[in-house]
Amino acid sequence: MDIQGAAAHPATPEPGHGDVRGGGDLLLGLLTGSALAPFVQALATKAGEDVYAKIRALLGRRRAAAPPPEPQAPVVLADSGVRVVLRVPATLAGGTVAGLPAVRVPLDAGDQWVLVEYVPDSDAWITRVISGPPQEAIEVGGGGTPAS
Repeated sequence: MDIQGAAAHPATPEPGHGDVRGGGDLLLGLLTGSALAPFVQALATKAGEDVYAKIRALLGRRRAAAPPPEPQAPVVLADSGVRVVLRVPATLAGGTVAGLPAVRVPLDAGDQWVLVEYVPDSDAWITRVISGPPQEAIEVGGGGTPAS
């Protein structure tokens, strides 16, 4: 009990002793819930689809790393005047190209051709005698005379 003699806890309301709510209020609450339910459901579905699409895009980018470039065919040049074939990879570092002038080519290979090529595995320029230029060779020079 409190100072005025009332019970410390309010009594449980008896049925029919609360605020008067009409059937209209109840009907309005039901209609509002019924009308808003599809709208709220559509918003939740759309948000879920958007999040799912975003996650798929992020995971797809992570998995789809660029494949390594395919090795390009080497460039093959042939000079029939000096009977030399030069085979060079499609891409070379500057230091590798700088080593080309140091390559020694035989002055006379008879009827044979001299192939000068870069071997990436040994990181060296090599020369060897071959019977003729490969089919993929691009003719350059056009019949000049060998330098003495």
